[in-house]
Amino acid sequence: MEIAVDNKSFNEAVIEAVKALDLVPKSTLTGRTISLDEFRKKYCGGKSKDWVKEQIFYTFKPDFVQNIHPGHGSRFIIFERPAAEWMEKHRKEIEWDA
Repeated sequence: MEIAVDNKSFNEAVIEAVKALDLVPKSTLTGRTISLDEFRKKYCGGKSKDWVKEQIFYTFKPDFVQNIHPGHGSRFIIFERPAAEWMEKHRKEIEWDA
């Protein structure tokens, strides 16, 4: 038995499934910046902001953070795609129990 599905219906179904599963294609991360709070929740298992700063930013000084010492009134600028790639590559070097 063969079922014919037009391309438009198929594409719409795939887009709905991707959204429902909260999948983000890697290419959409390009050029996207996220906050420290979003970074810690998404890539650090919800560790505290201070933990992220001490254990990742100040220890490794990764290049995905634009302003590693923003000071008062400013915020960290974190480029998401390089951050995701860096976290995957360096996850074993991070002291998660600290």
